[in-house]
Amino acid sequence: MWMHNGNIGGWKYVKRNLAVGLRGDWFSSVGGNTDSEWAFALFLDALDDMGYDPNSVALNQAGFGHSVLRKALLATIKRINALIAEIPEKERREKDEGLDCRSLLNFAVTDGNSVVCTRYVSSMTDEAASLYWSSGTSWQEDKSLKGRYRMERRDKGADIVLVASEPLTFERGKFRCPTQGMHRVLLPLFRFLKRKLTIT
Repeated sequence: MWMHNGNIGGWKYVKRNLAVGLRGDWFSSVGGNTDSEWAFALFLDALDDMGYDPNSVALNQAGFGHSVLRKALLATIKRINALIAEIPEKERREKDEGLDCRSLLNFAVTDGNSVVCTRYVSSMTDEAASLYWSSGTSWQEDKSLKGRYRMERRDKGADIVLVASEPLTFERGKFRCPTQGMHRVLLPLFRFLKRKLTIT
């Protein structure tokens, strides 16, 4: 599963070179025109570059593991940044306003066993798009609001983890926002690893 919240900067100039650089399988797997779909194809291509076939039934059942997902996601972000850096200066200054080459790359990807999420902006001065997570131990029906559920937290353990672009309830204190430039890795048994994004 793949999720992208944000945008790829300079998309109308980046899209063609991104598409041309993909292997045929991943190029033809894209069914639309959104930057999110093309970013996913780029991610699959990065897995392939690392020697992991995303179509492998055996790998898909066992999962790739969090470190492989993380490395492929970092490679995807690096490739996006490199494509943006190739935009000619003349195009960057279009229409007096300048082309917005800033990318907001909040990604979440899972292999069914591990989840890797990023909160990243390519600008050194701008804030990344919002990303929140919350965890708990069970769902309980809210007796005052029939058909609505509330996440219960009985201890510090987590049997449930939600990742969303915005807090999903008015209980904002129960949703946490990871630090910009960081990514979170959710391992089996709901253990978290927090790592700094190092994009060169």
